Amino acid sequence: MNRRNCASCGEAFQPTHGRQRYCGPDCKPSKYRNVTVTCDCCGVEFERAKRIPRYEGVFCSYLCRDYTRAGRPLAHDLPATHWAIAWGTTCTWEPPADAPATFTTGRCAECGEWFTAAGIVTVIDYCSMSCRRRVKKRARRAREHHAPGNFRYGQVMAQYRRQGNVCAYCKKPSVGLPDPEHVVPLSRGGRNDMSNIVAACRQCNTDKSDLTLSEWSASRAARRLTPVDTRLNDKAFTHLSIDESTVTKAATRVRPRAA
Repeated sequence: MNRRNCASCGEAFQPTHGRQRYCGPDCKPSKYRNVTVTCDCCGVEFERAKRIPRYEGVFCSYLCRDYTRAGRPLAHDLPATHWAIAWGTTCTWEPPADAPATFTTGRCAECGEWFTAAGIVTVIDYCSMSCRRRVKKRARRAREHHAPGNFRYGQVMAQYRRQGNVCAYCKKPSVGLPDPEHVVPLSRGGRNDMSNIVAACRQCNTDKSDLTLSEWSASRAARRLTPVDTRLNDKAFTHLSIDESTVTKAATRVRPRAA
């Protein structure tokens, strides 16, 4: 790389990158120099680049920023020789035993359970990655079949309790969490909301697949399996907005060929 002259003192220097204009930090204008600031949380002084602050306060580390947002000043809890010497230094200091370790963030938008998150984080809608993936997978399936409507898993659990904590079809308790089962399959024109969903065990949901109730009953009879309850007048189906014409229309729709 060719040598160039400093834009401030005029001395020739070897630049380390293509846009370097000054030979050293002393030649830089004041707006580019590091300034000494004081952390609003622990009170330690440190240097950082002079720039417009993006946050309401000045903090030497992310730990000080998070605990300040939590409303707990920590200046009196920190040791005299603080570890933070630069902006964003990785934290090696542990908070005192009486400091809160978790903060309640609210109810999960999917399962409806209360959950907590360690530290102060951005807005969280779901309690876990499982709930987040479940929502994305359900939305993708609904888009593929152009199915209107939406639901939350918390509504499925509420329906499961109304059913007496048993499967809507086999009337047995579900092994693990129940599945949302579309009475009229999405691939046969069914809606993707609670007006078309009951809580079923994983075995019944897998066995029914994309069959209508009449097709599923005939299939189980042909395989000499135990009949299941497919009556729409049962208490597990009273919340559905499905009539015989809807079921008949779904039965006449051509099923997609399996991949």
